[in-house]
Amino acid sequence: MSTIDLSYLKSIADGDDSIIIELVNIFLEQIEEFTECFETHFVNKEWKNISGLAHKAKSSVISMGMTELGEVDLKNLELISKFLLIKELKNKSDLSDKEKEDIINMEKSFSKYPESKLFWANENSTEEVVYSIISKFKNICQLAKTEINFFLDNNSSDFKN
Repeated sequence: MSTIDLSYLKSIADGDDSIIIELVNIFLEQIEEFTECFETHFVNKEWKNISGLAHKAKSSVISMGMTELGEVDLKNLELISKFLLIKELKNKSDLSDKEKEDIINMEKSFSKYPESKLFWANENSTEEVVYSIISKFKNICQLAKTEINFFLDNNSSDFKN
């Protein structure tokens, strides 16, 4: 079973394999950046940065056909990271106006989620869950890189159709 599905890229490339190869190479560069940043932000407990990076990475992995990773795992990571940040901020004794505003904006963003999802995210907003999602992201992207490099090494013949 393949990790990636290039159907979306094929649909927008209109038969031009060079466009697919260019987009795939951009993805490979992004994955390296995302992986390094997730690791750094996790070590430093930078929940806001993890949330933003998860949001940014979603579209990249979805465009490569890794829908579950984007629509489920990265959305969960984004939401859980917001809950961790809110908890951290609310535990501070003296919040700045910017931090107060951040809490309000994050809580407003929760309105687009079903209550059951918010309950789940709140219950699972732990460093261990964040780490497990980041690990899953890294593992799946490593498999995707292997598949992509195989495709690229084989003169993009698998891009045709």
